[in-house]
Amino acid sequence: MTDPGEAALRFLRALERLPPYTGIVFHGLPSVPSLAPARWTRGVTATSKDPRIATENFSTPVVVAIVSRTGRDISFLSAQQAEQEVVLPPETVLLEVARTTLDDGRPVVIAEQLADPDPAAALPPTLDDLVAHVRETLHAARAQPAVAITTPGKFVEPLFFLTDGDG
Repeated sequence: MTDPGEAALRFLRALERLPPYTGIVFHGLPSVPSLAPARWTRGVTATSKDPRIATENFSTPVVVAIVSRTGRDISFLSAQQAEQEVVLPPETVLLEVARTTLDDGRPVVIAEQLADPDPAAALPPTLDDLVAHVRETLHAARAQPAVAITTPGKFVEPLFFLTDGDG
């Protein structure tokens, strides 16, 4: 029988061999998180490049947009490639940089991963541009038809942190 700890270490080592993904990814939350300084994620965090997938067709109370710098795009390995999954490794440092809302008033939390930036990455250059880009991306996604959710709950869970357990 395979030791679960050893299997997890092998998985993390395999992830490290994949190229980092720099870009905006999304995650759904079941509740509005409290404001806090930068925090470290506890485990591997599932996110999606598609906000419809990440929020189960915008059914979540909160949307999180994360500027990923060291996530790993594992969609090509997935049985559900349409999920466009990018995983953030354990102990990823996230800093909430802004909050905005969807057109219906639901909160959108924008967090940035604190890590060395990739100078070749095409990210919005200012915070105002980032907020505008996230809002435009979410608006465009909401205008699209619903998508099939193949793994309910996968991208919709509290973001657990080492410092506290709130979402």
